[in-house]
Amino acid sequence: MAITALEPEFLDMPDIVVSVGTDHHRFDRLIRWTDDYARRHRDASVLVQRGTSNVSSEVESRELIPHAELRAMFAAATVVVCHGGPSTVMDARAAGRLPIVVPRNPELSEHVDGHQMRFAKHLDEESMAIVVWNESELFAAIDAALADPSSVTIPIEQRIVPNGVVNFGRVVDELLGVKTPIARTVPSGRFAKRMGRP
Repeated sequence: MAITALEPEFLDMPDIVVSVGTDHHRFDRLIRWTDDYARRHRDASVLVQRGTSNVSSEVESRELIPHAELRAMFAAATVVVCHGGPSTVMDARAAGRLPIVVPRNPELSEHVDGHQMRFAKHLDEESMAIVVWNESELFAAIDAALADPSSVTIPIEQRIVPNGVVNFGRVVDELLGVKTPIARTVPSGRFAKRMGRP
């Protein structure tokens, strides 16, 4: 399906979507890095889902975005940057985007423990995300993705989440006493339309 045939809500979607999740710990570091990137790339269209973190000084940011809307934004974006939460990572993959993951660091008071850093290492080992650890790596990853969008587009047959990753997410949920919905299926409906499928 051509871009002109997309539903109206997809027409003005940003090229880069950044999501820090909804944890009560602030992730100001990722907001700051995003602002730095936006200052150097004024032509980039960026939207940030900031949670409890600082409001972006450079780009549009929203505290919360409904789950279905955020998944639609992931599908429509060229680049998805997110924290290392299993649900957010898997939503990006289900929407057809290989996410650029910046894990929260508990030593910077960004989370209660280091599970996102461990999960990010697992994602990196399995080539399920582009994991970055500092600002320069993030900038390089975004630039590379914008230069070659196919490098961060996941073919439909690879979008289903492997059992090992789902199980890892469940273990993390049990440790934290929470329940995170992790979609294991390929998106359909509007997501499929965005990707040019019936």
